[in-house]
Amino acid sequence: MKRTNGFTLIELLVVIAIIAILMAILVPTLNRAKEQGKRAVCLSNLKQMMLAWMMYADDNDDKVVRTRAVNDKTSPDQGWVGWQYLDESKEQQFENIKRGRLFKYIKDVKAYRCPVASSYEGLRTYCVACVWNNGFNRGRASVYGAQKDQIIMTRSSVKQPALRMVFADTVGSDQDAMYTVMYNVPEWRNTPNWRHGGGCNFSFADGHVEFWKWTNIEKTVELAQRSEQLSQETGGIARMLNEFDQSDNEDLQRIQKATWGRLGY
Repeated sequence: MKRTNGFTLIELLVVIAIIAILMAILVPTLNRAKEQGKRAVCLSNLKQMMLAWMMYADDNDDKVVRTRAVNDKTSPDQGWVGWQYLDESKEQQFENIKRGRLFKYIKDVKAYRCPVASSYEGLRTYCVACVWNNGFNRGRASVYGAQKDQIIMTRSSVKQPALRMVFADTVGSDQDAMYTVMYNVPEWRNTPNWRHGGGCNFSFADGHVEFWKWTNIEKTVELAQRSEQLSQETGGIARMLNEFDQSDNEDLQRIQKATWGRLGY
């Protein structure tokens, strides 16, 4: 009997199975490549922010820009950006960014936002570490268990600038534009990003940027995920949970050292 051209059912099933196996192999690889592309964009944004931060100090007798945003649109003493109101329109949020001290150096609004950020987080998702001129005449240091002289006011006073974090890629809306972490106790305060493949991007006082891969899944990644869910349920305000003993969490200690220069406990 002469065989007609075409696939048998078994041959068709074999082809489908091969395609399914190839898809299972390729899709995770493509997703990782897509994430790496977004991570690179985020790092580029932070690099631009650092250049603006450094130029501001150059133009202001070495004094670093005020970190904490002001919850008053009429105040002449603004931070590096204005306070972010999540119930405002994108146009209004842009005006808040525009009020900041760094806008004259970096006017591309896309540079203020991580490409993996959720829509509820607003136009600005990057924050500056609380150790830099935080706008409370150094009095704010006690809130974090630190001393007034640990608040850095000038670039030249920074020891080992390559180790001192400036901008952090955060989760949720830190309305005051300041990334805070405790000094004297092993506790989180604001939520670090984990959505870059289980890690976060940072910039440092010498101008370079880095990606940090978190090592403690339970105490850093899973806790950050729950904190993000909480921030969505409570109107988008970023708050970090402390459900576990964090005294042995190397991820937290790494951020505390990069912020304060050393551990305070």
